[in-house]
Amino acid sequence: MQRDSVIFLCTGNICRSPMGEGLLKHAIAGLDDSSPLKKLRVLSAGVYGEDGMRATDNAVVALKKVGVDISDHVAQTLTSDMLKSCFALFAMTRSHLQSVMYDFPKEVLPPHMMTLLTLVPGAKSVDIMDPYGYGLRTYMDVRDEIVSAIPYAIKFLERELAK
Repeated sequence: MQRDSVIFLCTGNICRSPMGEGLLKHAIAGLDDSSPLKKLRVLSAGVYGEDGMRATDNAVVALKKVGVDISDHVAQTLTSDMLKSCFALFAMTRSHLQSVMYDFPKEVLPPHMMTLLTLVPGAKSVDIMDPYGYGLRTYMDVRDEIVSAIPYAIKFLERELAK
């Protein structure tokens, strides 16, 4: 199976990871057509996905404020099949990475797995807090953390795909 996807991973796939998915898709759409990133599928999932649920209203609003629409997002739980086709997995926290390494056999794990903020030089933390249950301001703060990582994620993917 070809490893042609990027997965953003959080807990329920209704807040952080759909924001990451939407923001990276938006950024890739603005790249030159010759970019190798145009061939990647960008997905999101949850370690304990709220299958069938929509992104939270605050996640939708926080992204709408920066011109990204995730209103049609439907949550899903991470599966072995998703991992088999994954080139890079960007988790929101270290515990999400630990869950993947514990719950799935080594042979399905993608070649690149890290917390998203690991890519950001000088980030205050490698974990992005879960905004679930908090107000819009917290969602916008989380969105801004993810936004800060997207250019680094693009550079990382371009570099690794060129190998």
